[in-house]
Amino acid sequence: MTTIGAYSTSLLNSASQGYATTTAQPSLAQVLDEQNSDSSSSSSTNVTLSDAAKSYLASMQDAAATGDSADVSLDTLAANARAWFDTQYDSLGISSAMLDGKVAVDFSSQSRATLSAVASNTDGLFTSDESAAATSELQARFNNAMASHVVIARHTGDYASLYQAASDYLDQASDGEKATAAWKAQKLAVTTGLSAANSNFGKAPDTGDANDPVAALLDGPDSGITTLGSDATTSQVAANARAMLDDQENKAKDNGTTLSFYSSQTSGQKVDFTNFDNRTLATIMLNPDSSFSSDEIYAAKQELNQRTRTAMYNTLFPSSNGSPDSSSTGALGLMQTYNNMSAEEKTVLGVTDTTTSRVLASYKTQQSVQNTLASYL
Repeated sequence: MTTIGAYSTSLLNSASQGYATTTAQPSLAQVLDEQNSDSSSSSSTNVTLSDAAKSYLASMQDAAATGDSADVSLDTLAANARAWFDTQYDSLGISSAMLDGKVAVDFSSQSRATLSAVASNTDGLFTSDESAAATSELQARFNNAMASHVVIARHTGDYASLYQAASDYLDQASDGEKATAAWKAQKLAVTTGLSAANSNFGKAPDTGDANDPVAALLDGPDSGITTLGSDATTSQVAANARAMLDDQENKAKDNGTTLSFYSSQTSGQKVDFTNFDNRTLATIMLNPDSSFSSDEIYAAKQELNQRTRTAMYNTLFPSSNGSPDSSSTGALGLMQTYNNMSAEEKTVLGVTDTTTSRVLASYKTQQSVQNTLASYL
């Protein structure tokens, strides 16, 4: 139940189409008459609101809270935003909306229209950092709204529906937002993208437009961290590896193809392990959370084996890679290589304490022989 007290007549009339009536449920007109005539009754009346009415009232409250209404001019939005920034700086003790490349102010109370005014540097009132921060916030809100549509597009290949959803999102803007240069540029880019997506099913269109918010979303930063601290658990490494592979699979889908894990495959987008360290590759092979496919495990194994063979060869024969340093060759070099391996690497490569003990014994023998020979020189 939602309680309606002293709401104005105009507000109730606007929402009247959304009320649901039940048996003995008074009409809105009766409610108003009873409120005006019955002074002994309660000052509020309980009525049941439909979802449509609740949505209407919520939108009215949001508009009042943010000032994002049709009768707010672009100049007014910009002036109010300028005052808001100045207040934030005084309150937070900072002088810029961006610190260390990250947004340093909380935009949650600001409307899309206000953010667009800032991003467009309306009336020249804003710094480049303020415009960049507002642009970042607008993109983040757009990304959140489009998240489910992106999943569907990558699953079905229907990128036209994704662009249509983006177009609908932009069309929901207030008149103030639509008046900004940022909104106009994004609307044009999305319209172009929608047309291209309709003409080429199964692939994300390449609009080549820096103002295309859909392209910015699809080409956004990878979700994988790439490098974790040494204190990360095996499960954390596995989760990060899963995210990194998912990023590549998503990019492949956006390009209208699939991710390839075998050198013999001539089609598809070959998996790129450049940003995967050896511990991550070993963790994929271990598959601790059963989150990796047999294809992914095979490809990771091939990459790790190749890296290990190369590292061992360069350790035993440093001159082969142009290194004049012989201090870490032979058994000593192998010891250093083994000691630098993660626990996951040692497990998949079969490096045990027995292995390192044998290498250490070999090193001691080598040193003993060298010392003996040196005594005869």
